[in-house]
Amino acid sequence: MQDRVGGTIPSEKEVDALIADIQDIESRIKKYTVLLTKGERGATTKFRRGGELIVGTLAVLADEHGIKLPKITTEGMKADLLLAQRLRPLADAVKSVQQRLDDTILEAQSECWWAATAFYTSLSRMMDADAKLEAALRPIIEFFAIGRRKVAPAEEK
Repeated sequence: MQDRVGGTIPSEKEVDALIADIQDIESRIKKYTVLLTKGERGATTKFRRGGELIVGTLAVLADEHGIKLPKITTEGMKADLLLAQRLRPLADAVKSVQQRLDDTILEAQSECWWAATAFYTSLSRMMDADAKLEAALRPIIEFFAIGRRKVAPAEEK
């Protein structure tokens, strides 16, 4: 397995500083954003791809024809579209960072587990000649055993 990650590890202080930066960005965008519940997300009207041109045309036509609807304005409709357009590049940048973090964590865990299984294989081959090693490996052997595992009390929800 190729060692792609793990050679450069940020200090806890560096991670704390990065988290503070992210929290600062979050606090700065709060006035422009909302948090929806799962139900609210599901109940939203879904914007159709290419709908930006349709919104602009509908706004012009509604204004030209004097269409007035209760609690709905063409200005509000256009403002919602502009907000979505302005925030999209920010969301894309955050998504890119999220993907990089997820990929690095996945790769680090993969490399770690690959090494752990290699050490386990080597140690398990040596245990017949060393009772102390065999005893120390017993919980690890149980962990690697095939079959249904009991959930540890701390893991139960």
